[in-house]
Amino acid sequence: MSDAGTHSDGPAPLPFDPYVSREQTRLTTVYSTPWTYDPTQVNGAAERPGDVLNMGRLVQHYNRCEQQLPRVLRREALDCSSLTFRRWSAGDPTAAQLWHFLLPSGQVVVALTLDVSGTLIDIIPLLEDLHYASVESTGIPLEQIAADRIGCTPNSDGQVPGFLPERHQLVFSSVCAPELIPDEDTVQRVIYRSDLPYRAQHSSICYPMELNRRPTTVGALGPYASLICGHQDYIENCVLLSAVQAVGSAARLREIREVAYAYVHRFRHRSAGQSSTHDRRTALEDITDGLSQLELELSYSVEVGGDIGTLVPALRVESFHQALFGAMGLTERAAIIGQMLQRLGNAIAAELTSVESMERRAADRRRVRTVVSVTFVTTITGTLSLLFGFFGINARQVDQHLSMFDDHYTPIYALITAILLCAVAIFGVMRLQERWEERRDRGRTRTWEGTHRLLAREVGTVILDPAATPGARRIPGSRRAAGTDRRRRSAPR
Repeated sequence: MSDAGTHSDGPAPLPFDPYVSREQTRLTTVYSTPWTYDPTQVNGAAERPGDVLNMGRLVQHYNRCEQQLPRVLRREALDCSSLTFRRWSAGDPTAAQLWHFLLPSGQVVVALTLDVSGTLIDIIPLLEDLHYASVESTGIPLEQIAADRIGCTPNSDGQVPGFLPERHQLVFSSVCAPELIPDEDTVQRVIYRSDLPYRAQHSSICYPMELNRRPTTVGALGPYASLICGHQDYIENCVLLSAVQAVGSAARLREIREVAYAYVHRFRHRSAGQSSTHDRRTALEDITDGLSQLELELSYSVEVGGDIGTLVPALRVESFHQALFGAMGLTERAAIIGQMLQRLGNAIAAELTSVESMERRAADRRRVRTVVSVTFVTTITGTLSLLFGFFGINARQVDQHLSMFDDHYTPIYALITAILLCAVAIFGVMRLQERWEERRDRGRTRTWEGTHRLLAREVGTVILDPAATPGARRIPGSRRAAGTDRRRRSAPR
């Protein structure tokens, strides 16, 4: 079988696309960016992958699932003669194209494709330049060019937000005979972007089975670069879309982690400036709402993005996609961050339970206070009724010729006053007890230091005071001490 996909003993074509037979090596570097669109407003802003890229027999699957896969936002051919690099000086590329992809989450991912002449070892300096975006066109950095094309304006500091740390490089090469496939040493030099020898047992390069099944096909993946040799053009385009999805998922995963850590910081210091349970409940509810958004984004922008076999039934595409997510560590990291969000949610739920308990105790105190107030009023009215009822009876103890304020009625007034004083004293004591309980609840340590004190109480952890840290002390037996001792012994007496 030849590289064109036909039988070597006859002209009858086989029912699949021919293998790539370009003379140049194609380099595609995918960059993550901080630029996003509102996912509800981008339905008509991008094109389907099958309308722009050659997707071969898989075009119907990519077009059917366009809402779940990356789409092409814009593409532009760059002037190769205007491109300059920091390390690469072996000639101008034969073709250059700048891509802007749009992910279902609204993220914008940039890709730069260059066709260059030279062997795989020769292009290592160019791979280094592309990885660090050390590329300029007519003196303008690549990051600024990509930002201008997408309409990104400078921020408040006057700087245009550039690329994010997440990126992946794809090296595409054609192979026309089994003896021309790159050896293992060449593969590792390309993926690690270093022309140095290595030990095979200490390598993180993986070789997906479906991409290495044919004698003239090679598929080697690393965390930051992949080498694809001898495959069809539509497979290379599928690999490009998978790399775009993986880079976007990696960037979103890092952002979710940063926001989650910010929530953890807010939760640890949740008592600062919060004098009431209402403020604490409001702060916890805000964090809970943010956690629900993060969990949804983790599921639909990271975890679901690792599954391509459900959408595109192609063994080589699925094999590369899963291997790439595994090589970049996205699957394990997503699981770790998912556990982090879950445990933070459990801690918030426990804290909300504590707040609810405090609110119930406050409600009980308010109910007791209301009962005491009503009882106090009832006591006063009952006492006055007793007083006026006493003066209204027809008895010899009540003299109608004497005033009600006469000293003759001192015992009855003393009794009524004693009753009122007892009621006031009971109410005051209960109010003081309530305020003491409220201060005790507010005074509980609910910051991160509470965990350290819990460990100190339960397992004997020692809490140090930074202000009491002793100064530097001379270590016996040290060189400086030995030298000092020798000088002391050699000094004249």
